[in-house]
Amino acid sequence: MLQRIARRRLLGTQGSVGAAILAVVVAVAIYGVALPDSAGRERVAEPYARPGPGIPLGADDLGRNLLEQLIVGAGTSLSLAFIVAAITTAIAAVVGGAAGLGRRWLSTTVMRGIDVMLILPELILYILAAAFLGQSFGIRVAILSLILWPVPSRVLRAAVLTAWSRGHLEVARAMGAARWWLLARHASYLIGPLLVPIFVRTAMRAIIYDATLSFLGLGDPTTPSWGTTLYWVQVNGVFLSDAWTWWALPPGAAITLTVLALALIGIAVEDRLNPALKEAA
Repeated sequence: MLQRIARRRLLGTQGSVGAAILAVVVAVAIYGVALPDSAGRERVAEPYARPGPGIPLGADDLGRNLLEQLIVGAGTSLSLAFIVAAITTAIAAVVGGAAGLGRRWLSTTVMRGIDVMLILPELILYILAAAFLGQSFGIRVAILSLILWPVPSRVLRAAVLTAWSRGHLEVARAMGAARWWLLARHASYLIGPLLVPIFVRTAMRAIIYDATLSFLGLGDPTTPSWGTTLYWVQVNGVFLSDAWTWWALPPGAAITLTVLALALIGIAVEDRLNPALKEAA
């Protein structure tokens, strides 16, 4: 009986764990939005103050509350990740659909363009683009969205071609039904579920890439984020003292847990959509 209930779970055990962790992070991010604009930006204690009343995680080199920076940074990182994931998934759906449904010349052109994009190192391209174009939130979202779409596009093109080979769709096409109408009306139930793991994995990569950019000092210095906090840890040589336990460890753990949660959800969704993957493993 218990096994049947476990099998009917939407995400399974690991997916449920990931969803629970992500729910906590999202709740913290929502709470951070409700904080005043000065949270994490104004001096509230002596520089390098140890954890104590009012500052559970201590203060940074300017006396700013590190706990408030951690909470505000959750909103910044998750907002960027989810916006990038939504835009990237939309671009991949359009490009992958065009490559799967379009004429041979269109499909070939799109696929060769994707191949060129896949050759380029994503992280290095992101760093160079941010260094020249700026570090504002909108620019980082745009750069990541334009960098991360090729891989999902290939996945969705393959899904479109697979759905296109179904017998009832071939009959409908032979009778003159429009391709895009068939995709939206009959093939979407085969392709649509794939958008969920694509969204989740893109959000995971966006968090890692943006934290890396901020850690290198190319993030927005006016907005607290997990990566920016780690950047100031490096600049101030915090690892040479015991201050790293309350200054560097919390944002590092937050990034790790968020990425882990998204990875668990993505794996669980993929296992549910394609049980053959789980059996092969």
